[in-house]
Amino acid sequence: MSLFGVADSVAMSFDEHRRLRIVAPEQYLPLAAWLYTDVQPNLAVLDELAAVLRRCRQEERKYVGNGCSLDFVNNLVLLESRYETWERVVVPQSVFWPVLSGFRQFLASTAHLPLLEREPDYPEALRIRTDEHADGAPRPAVLDHTYFPRDWSEREVSEAGAGAWQSPGCLRDEATGAWSGMWRGLELAGYFDLATGEPLTYFPVIAP
Repeated sequence: MSLFGVADSVAMSFDEHRRLRIVAPEQYLPLAAWLYTDVQPNLAVLDELAAVLRRCRQEERKYVGNGCSLDFVNNLVLLESRYETWERVVVPQSVFWPVLSGFRQFLASTAHLPLLEREPDYPEALRIRTDEHADGAPRPAVLDHTYFPRDWSEREVSEAGAGAWQSPGCLRDEATGAWSGMWRGLELAGYFDLATGEPLTYFPVIAP
């Protein structure tokens, strides 16, 4: 089963593992991958991110997430894979912002569902944003990444990545290279090499 589905419009749902499922027009599957790996299905995080994206647009900053980078140019959004798993995609802002708003409406309308309640010992993943203006860079950027719990050792992180990638419920998308797997109740997402089938990166997903 593929991580994403193809449909005439963008729509979201949750599966039995509380994982986000997205369908989208084929040309916008990279946008679905960005929503999945970089935005993630947490309402509070999304509200913070929307403000960050508006600042990026106003200040002409590049947004760099877990797996994608995003630029606002005139009335367009340029979406690129940090792992070169797809060609640059151009999304009109007239499409981009309504999709983001629709994602928020979906998260707000499903927040009460018992399925989405966290277990008492659910691992607390972190999300850290920093501003960066590297020497030689054409303009400043906002780096926005998720991290494993602070008290996890390198071995635990490595075991989680391997376990999620090899889990029976691991889902992969052959169009974008995005993947998702579960490890002890925590969802991990990442990207894999479309040519070799090997994982390139993984990171925790901040659940609802």
